[in-house]
Amino acid sequence: MSNKSTIASLITSYLVTALIITTGCASRGGILGVDSCADIPAGAIPEPAGTKVCDWQTDQVAGANADQTVFYNCDFVGKTAKISPDALQRIARTASNGLAANQPSIIEPSGDETLDTARVTAVTLQLASYGITQPAVEVAIPAALGLQGVQAERIASGMGSFRNGGSRNGGGFQSGGIGSGRIFGNGISGATY
Repeated sequence: MSNKSTIASLITSYLVTALIITTGCASRGGILGVDSCADIPAGAIPEPAGTKVCDWQTDQVAGANADQTVFYNCDFVGKTAKISPDALQRIARTASNGLAANQPSIIEPSGDETLDTARVTAVTLQLASYGITQPAVEVAIPAALGLQGVQAERIASGMGSFRNGGSRNGGGFQSGGIGSGRIFGNGISGATY
């Protein structure tokens, strides 16, 4: 029995010593290096809740504004320089809100230099008709590439990877959220697509 009591007293003394050392370390250096009494230096307080989301949203809005003056191949009728009705409406909108005057208009390359030049001329003339003198129109690869026809059709029909808790509704995609409206299809009054 004396062996067991000696072992028990040794274990108890080791545990008490470990507890004292740990408590002493926790007062300033902390257990495993975590100081629970640390002073917070000025400027180290985290940003308010929602700051990162706001920054992300601001970047998304800036990207959407930049895309308003981008003309993809689908914004022209076939392989011509004739601007589609939707693109004409977008030109009118960006000319009236000043966006077209403040940033360059970018035309997606078609692969045919002559056609690209004709499209630059068509967009330039259309912008000039709204009073924008010397508009900056150039052929370049847009930051946000458009979808290929097959991908766009799959997304519009709800068969692609685009799932937002909505349901198929007639000619368009009905979102499942509160205050939602059609995203795809001819759900916008006056739309011509």
